[in-house]
Amino acid sequence: MKTILFLLAVFLLLAPVRGDLDADKICGYGTARCRWNCKRQEFKIGVCPNTSPCCLKGRMAPH
Repeated sequence: MKTILFLLAVFLLLAPVRGDLDADKICGYGTARCRWNCKRQEFKIGVCPNTSPCCLKGRMAPH
């Protein structure tokens, strides 16, 4: 019974790590997102580990 509880705890701790295929991950030291394509108001600041662009929201120009 202790082994089952231990394995369950390890699985629950490692569950967030296994989601590497999601395109919407955080990049740019937490300021940007990995996306398949940057949105209109974003610009590319780098490349994510899965080769998708790292997109940062741009500032709106004052009118």
